[in-house]
Amino acid sequence: MRLALMLPNWVGDACMATPTLRALRFGIPELSEFCWVGRPAPLMVLEGLPWADSTLCYKPRSKQSCQPGQQGTWNRRGLVRELRRRRMDAILLMTNSLSTALIAFMAGIPRRIGYARDGRGFLLTQRVRITDGNRDARNDPCIDTYLRLAEAMGCSIPSRRTELATTDADRQLADRFWHEVGFSPERPTILLNTGAATAETKRWPIEHAVRAAGELSRQHGYQILVHCGPAEREIANRIEDQTALPGVRSMGRWSSLPLGLSKALIERSTLVISTDSGPRHIAIAMNKPVISIFGSIAPDMTRSYNEPETIVTLGLACQPCGKYECPLKHTQCMNGLDAERVVRAALLALEQQKRRAG
Repeated sequence: MRLALMLPNWVGDACMATPTLRALRFGIPELSEFCWVGRPAPLMVLEGLPWADSTLCYKPRSKQSCQPGQQGTWNRRGLVRELRRRRMDAILLMTNSLSTALIAFMAGIPRRIGYARDGRGFLLTQRVRITDGNRDARNDPCIDTYLRLAEAMGCSIPSRRTELATTDADRQLADRFWHEVGFSPERPTILLNTGAATAETKRWPIEHAVRAAGELSRQHGYQILVHCGPAEREIANRIEDQTALPGVRSMGRWSSLPLGLSKALIERSTLVISTDSGPRHIAIAMNKPVISIFGSIAPDMTRSYNEPETIVTLGLACQPCGKYECPLKHTQCMNGLDAERVVRAALLALEQQKRRAG
């Protein structure tokens, strides 16, 4: 069987999809080719895993597209042509959009599997019901929702643990970064991520991050690496500047911020403090102790099955509202979550880690 798989669109979702990718790779004996189709960021975060035979990078609104058989980026029309050229036997859609189901249909792939929702059921040949009796997959943890698709293809589920890998190039880049910021390889490092690309109700205020980084560095001797993506450089640099300690450094000073660097830096960190965003999911998949800061989103929806993570949330009456902008205009779920609470959780997790290691 030649199987194409449409990956989720977000980094965190791609991490949570890895148990499904693993189940498909080893659960279909007749699988001769496994092709992952995805946007650039999900493909980058999954780089290094050994389960794909090929990948197709997909930017739906790109004005230009690869020519058939070439390497590069495909727009919608180009992806349809390339999938048709490859004569895939089946495609599994981890996305729920009408547009990706239409791509699969127009590519002439004879077997098309996915959730029958958002009016796209007529485009699928194997419709996985979003509701089944009293069960509604929309209320399941994301990992389990994806795994139901693998089960629909007859795969068993040996593990729900997420998994990522780093490449030699990733680790070499992290070595250079570590040296240039002046971090010691002997001192334990806490990676601090305060941002979230999608929502103000997921971001932790700068003033809280500055206090937490300062206390963990000054009083407890940890190196603090302030994580950021390209759009968050200014915030990360402000945390470094306002902390004004040699043990607190921002990724924002680095010229290029590929996801491979993030993975390798998380891999060598002792503990990760993160909002509900991509770095949290990367850290979980790297089996790091994680302090996860939650605002508007219910933690159960992105539950993990790796190392126990510590959820820090205020438990306000308005939580979880599930909104990306605060309906009450105060975002108190994040603004009121002070540094002291997060530092206590981090120190406790570090102590527990030492006991397990001892």
